[in-house]
Amino acid sequence: MIEFKKRTLANGLQVVVSEDHTTPMVSLNVMYLAGARNENPLKTGYAHMLEHCMFTGTESVPNYDELLQRCGATNNAYTTNDVTNYYITIPSDNVEVAFYIESDRMMNLAFFEEGFQTQRSVVMEEMKQRCLNAPYGDIQELMRGMIYKVHPYRWSTIGLSLQTLADAKIDDLRSFYESNYAPDNAILSICGNVNADEMFDMAQKYFGGISRRSKRCVIPQEPEQMERRIVDVVRNVPASAVVLAYHSGNAVSRDAYVGDLATDLLAAGESSLLNVNLVRNKGVCSQADAIVNNSFDPGFLYLVAFAKDGLPLESVADSLREEALRLTDLDNLSEYDFQKVKNKAEYEKVMDQIKCSDKATNLAMATALGDTNLINTDFEKFASVTLEEVAEYIKRTIVENNESILYYRKQE
Repeated sequence: MIEFKKRTLANGLQVVVSEDHTTPMVSLNVMYLAGARNENPLKTGYAHMLEHCMFTGTESVPNYDELLQRCGATNNAYTTNDVTNYYITIPSDNVEVAFYIESDRMMNLAFFEEGFQTQRSVVMEEMKQRCLNAPYGDIQELMRGMIYKVHPYRWSTIGLSLQTLADAKIDDLRSFYESNYAPDNAILSICGNVNADEMFDMAQKYFGGISRRSKRCVIPQEPEQMERRIVDVVRNVPASAVVLAYHSGNAVSRDAYVGDLATDLLAAGESSLLNVNLVRNKGVCSQADAIVNNSFDPGFLYLVAFAKDGLPLESVADSLREEALRLTDLDNLSEYDFQKVKNKAEYEKVMDQIKCSDKATNLAMATALGDTNLINTDFEKFASVTLEEVAEYIKRTIVENNESILYYRKQE
C-alpha cells in the first residue's frame, strides 16, 4: 500500500506527496497532460520536440543539467501519446532546487533560436534512426494509421513525417508550450525523504503564483470500426511479418486488466500459447508476441508474428488469429497457467513500486487517469479477473469487423 496525500492549488495544479524515509533521496515529477494526441494533425511531433527544448534552459537557468549535477541529481523526461513527464531524483536536502527549476521552466522557458534549431535536428535524426532507416521501423506508423482514422492516436510521438518536423517553427513550439504547460494542466508528484506538509508549502511557494493558461483541445473520438482493414507492403527486411490489431478499452477499463492477462497467456514466456504452438510445435514463425496498448482513450491489442521463409503470410495470420481464439474455449485454459500470469502481473507491479522515481511517476499517472488510488487498487483488479472474462474479452475483441491486418513482406 502506497500512502499519499493530495492537494490541489488554487491555480489547478494537482500535488501528490508520498513520504518514504527509507531513502535519503526524493523524486519529483511534473507530468503535463500534453502528448501527441494534443497536437494539430498538420503539426505532429511537436510535443516530443518541446520536451527536447525544455532542456535548453531559461533566462535564469541557461544550463539546466549542470545545475542539477552540482546538486547530485539525475533527471530526464519522456513523451507519450497522452502525457509528457519530467522527473528529477535529488538528495532530499536539495529538493528545493528541483521545485525552483521546474516552476521556472513552467513559467519562463526561453526559446533560444540556436537551441531550437539544434533540438529540431536531433528529433529529425531520431526519426531517421528509429523509423525511416531501421528494419521494421515504420510498422507502428502503418498500424496506427490503419487502426485510427479520426483519433490523434493515428500518429506516434515522433510525428507523421520528417517534413512536418523540418517545417516546425520556434513560434509553433512556443504556442504549444503556452497552451499546455500550465499548472491547471499538470500534476506535481513527490516521493521520498520529505515531509508532506512542507512539500505542499513548497509547491505553493514555487508554483502557486503561476496563472492558469491551458487551452485544452477537443479530442475527436474514434468511431466503431465496421470492416476488416488490410495494408500490404514490401520492405527490405530479414523476415516477413504479419500484425493483427484490434480495438480495445482504455487504461482504466476492465479491458485493460483482462487484456493484459490475456496477452500474457498468449505470449509471456516460453510456455505461452504462441511460443509453444506456433513457434515450437508448428514452426510457422520464428517469433510471436501479443501486447495490449492501454491509453487514456481506447487503445488496441495486437498480435505479431515473424514468418518462416516460404510460408504465405495469409496462412500465418490465420494461425495467429486461431491461436488467440483458443482462449475463448475454457478447455484450453488452466487455472495453473492463469495463476502464473497473475503472479507475473503482481510481481511487475511490486517491482514498479520499489524505487521512489517509479512511485512518483506512477502516482502522477494514476492522478492523470482520474484516481490517484489506482496505484493501490491495480493488484486487486488483476486478482479478480476470471478465465471466463478472458474468454469473453477475446470472443468480442477478435472479430472480423474489429480487425486490422498488416502484411509486411520481405523484399525478394
